[in-house]
Amino acid sequence: MSEPGEAIPPFQVLITAEEAWPAFETVVLGADREISMGFRIFDLRTKLRSPAAQEIGEDWFDLLAHKLSQGVKIDLVVSDFDPVMGADLHALSMATLRIAAGLREVAGSDAPLSVRAALHPARAGTLWRAVLGPLAKRSTGKTPPFATVTQHQKLAVVDRDWLYIGGLDLNERRFDTKDHDRASEDTWTDVQLLMRGPEAAEAADHLAGFVAQTHGQTPPNRLRHIRRTLSKPRALQSFHLSPRTVLREIEADHLAGIRDAEELIYIETQFLRSSRIARALARAAMEKPHLRLILVLPALPDDVAFEGNRDLDARYGLWLSHQALKRVSEAFGPRMSILSPVRQTRTTHEGLHVLAGAPIIYVHSKIFIADNRFALVGSANLNGRSLRWDTEAAVALREPKRILSLRKAISAHWWSDEAPPQALDLGQAQTWWQTAAEENAERAPRNRLGFLVPHDPNRLPDMRVPLPGVTEDIV
Repeated sequence: MSEPGEAIPPFQVLITAEEAWPAFETVVLGADREISMGFRIFDLRTKLRSPAAQEIGEDWFDLLAHKLSQGVKIDLVVSDFDPVMGADLHALSMATLRIAAGLREVAGSDAPLSVRAALHPARAGTLWRAVLGPLAKRSTGKTPPFATVTQHQKLAVVDRDWLYIGGLDLNERRFDTKDHDRASEDTWTDVQLLMRGPEAAEAADHLAGFVAQTHGQTPPNRLRHIRRTLSKPRALQSFHLSPRTVLREIEADHLAGIRDAEELIYIETQFLRSSRIARALARAAMEKPHLRLILVLPALPDDVAFEGNRDLDARYGLWLSHQALKRVSEAFGPRMSILSPVRQTRTTHEGLHVLAGAPIIYVHSKIFIADNRFALVGSANLNGRSLRWDTEAAVALREPKRILSLRKAISAHWWSDEAPPQALDLGQAQTWWQTAAEENAERAPRNRLGFLVPHDPNRLPDMRVPLPGVTEDIV
C-alpha cells in the first residue's frame, strides 16, 4: 500500500467523524489494488475532510473516481430496506446506486467498480403478513414486502491490509466534532478503529461472502478476529417473524466477556435492550462482589428525542430498555454508573432533548471492554435485532496494549483530556466517573468537566409498553 504523506499509525482509535473520516480518506488515498466496503449508508456526496483528499476533489464521488483512474478495484455493498416501511432509507440506497452509475460514466465502462444495494432475503411469514399487512396498508396505502432484517455493518478494507470498522456510516448526518459544538439534533458520537494486520484479511473475506451467506447459499467461514451476526431465511417461515440465526458471535463474545471480567466492564452503546445481556450482567454482579460497571447511553433514542416518535416500536423499545436497566441496576447497586453525555451549553428550553439543563449528545457507539483482557468495537447494539437478526461486524481486541489505547481515547473524549489517573484504574474508575458525573450535574454546563452526567432512567414512564408474545429481537 502506498503511504500518502506521513506513515499511518498501525492502530488508531477514532472518536467521531471529525477524527474518523480524515483517517479513512487517508487510507483510501493510499490504496494500491482494491477497496472493499460494506455500509448501512454510504452517501457519495459526503464532503471530504482531510487536506490530502481535498486536493483530489470535494466529495467521496471525486475520491473514488480518482482511485478508479489509478486502476484500483472498488467494491461497495450498501444496505437496502423495505421500500414501504423503510421508504426513506430505501430512497438513500437508491440514491447511492444512481450516483454510482454516474461514477461509472466518469470512470469508464471498463472501470473495476461494483456498487450494490443488498436487501436481506428474510421476510416475515405468511401468518404475520396476514396480521400486519392490513395495519401497514391502512397507514401507508401499500402492503409492504415485510423485509424485516437489514445489513447493519460499517466497515472497509484496503488492499486486504488495512481495516476500518465501527459504528459510523458515511453521510453528513453522521458528522460531529469531538467538542460536539453542533445543535443537539446534529450530534453523533461514534467510534471507529483503523488497524493494520490479519484482521483486515478476515474482514475482506467476510465482505466477499456475507451476501451469499445470508441467502443460505454458502456457510460462513470461521474467523478469529472479526466477529459477526448473520441470519438467513427459515426453511419454514410461515409462522415466524424472525429469520434463522446463523452466527451470533458478537452476542457470545459479550456473554463470555461478562462472565470472565474480574474488575471493570465498560459498555458504550446506543441501546441496551437485550434481556440475555442484562441477565448475564446481573449474574456477574451477584457472583463477583468486586466487579464494577460503567454504562454510557444516550439520554433517549434519537427518534424519540428529536423526531417525536410515539409509535409502538419506540414504546416497546423503551420498555425493554427500562427492564434491562432495572435488572442490572438492582444487581450492581452503587458499583454501577449509568451516564449520558450532554453539551457544555446551558439551554432555557425544556424537552426530551435536554438533560441536566443542557442539550443531549447522541451516542451511537458500540463498545464493550472487559478489564484489560478483551474488547469489541463494531456495529452491533445490545439489542436482540443486532445480536440475532441483522448482519453485523465487530473486531475483537485481545492485546492489552490496544485495549488500553481504546480506554484512554474514550476517557480523554468524555473528560476533555482532564481526567486523573484513577479514571483509568480498573479498581477506581467507576467510583471516579460516578462522582465526576454527579458533580457535573450540580455545575453550570460551561463549568463542567467533560460531557457526562448521570443518566435519568425514569423518563417517559407512560410511553413504555410491553408486547406479550412479541419477540424482543424485533427492536
